[in-house]
Amino acid sequence: MGAVGTLMASHWRQHKVFALPRDHKSVFTLNLFTPAAQTAEQQTAEHQQWQLPCWQGEPLDWLVLTTKAGDTLTALKPWLSHLPRVNNLLLLQNGMGQQQQCADWLAQHRLPTKLWAGISTAGAYRRAANNPQGSEVVFAGAGQTIAGRWAQENPADNDNTDTTPLPPGIEAVRDIPARMREKLAVNAVINPLTAVLRCHNGELVSNPLYLPQLQALAAEVADLYQQLHWPLSQDLSERVQQVAQATAANRSSTLQDILAARPTELVFICGYLQQQAQSLGLTLPLTARLMRQLSD
Repeated sequence: MGAVGTLMASHWRQHKVFALPRDHKSVFTLNLFTPAAQTAEQQTAEHQQWQLPCWQGEPLDWLVLTTKAGDTLTALKPWLSHLPRVNNLLLLQNGMGQQQQCADWLAQHRLPTKLWAGISTAGAYRRAANNPQGSEVVFAGAGQTIAGRWAQENPADNDNTDTTPLPPGIEAVRDIPARMREKLAVNAVINPLTAVLRCHNGELVSNPLYLPQLQALAAEVADLYQQLHWPLSQDLSERVQQVAQATAANRSSTLQDILAARPTELVFICGYLQQQAQSLGLTLPLTARLMRQLSD
């Protein structure tokens, strides 16, 4: 149960919710800290601690996976025998590529589970705590969480009329891949740059040495999107600068991974775009250089 999983579980406490920790405990303890500044009405910080029973294969309306993109199938494979009792599987993750991998895996095993994909702009991070039962998750900022049925490769197979009720607090959208591509474009600029420069998001705009790099990388990504006929709702450089300013004090997830010596998700962000470029016989030189710098 990472930061996003803990935050979502807190929203669903009025429902029957299970945890799916890696060590197969019988009960899992969650700790969520909400600073006072998160809402205008909230005057004091709030700390919640509660326990969830761990999933033992009971029938589920929803299984929500909030792992890193690269851990998707690794997390699901041990539960293969239980998945026929799962009606809906929601991948609530950064990046793209793992959704189709998961769709192919479900089809390979002839599982009836409906696959959904989602993205969230809510902020949360895990920090060490004195609690002997585990770490504490900090609710860093409210945001929007959206999800939709994952589109199949054959457009004739797409089901855009699915009326399955989503878990509380998640908004249904029709074309989730398009919304994910919008977020992917922003992440493909902010994440590698902040990781290489070791800077907070806002410094990409405030530092006159960094802003031209942001603009050049955004132009490269935007050009690829144009070649792929993936429309963007706004000029990408402007959008990235808005996001960087709105999250000025934040460290990108990639930078957090680098600082913690964890694997990053860039293969499902920049790497995914490189694959798309290669399919058109194109290259992304700025993206490739950043990826090399981060792999050295």
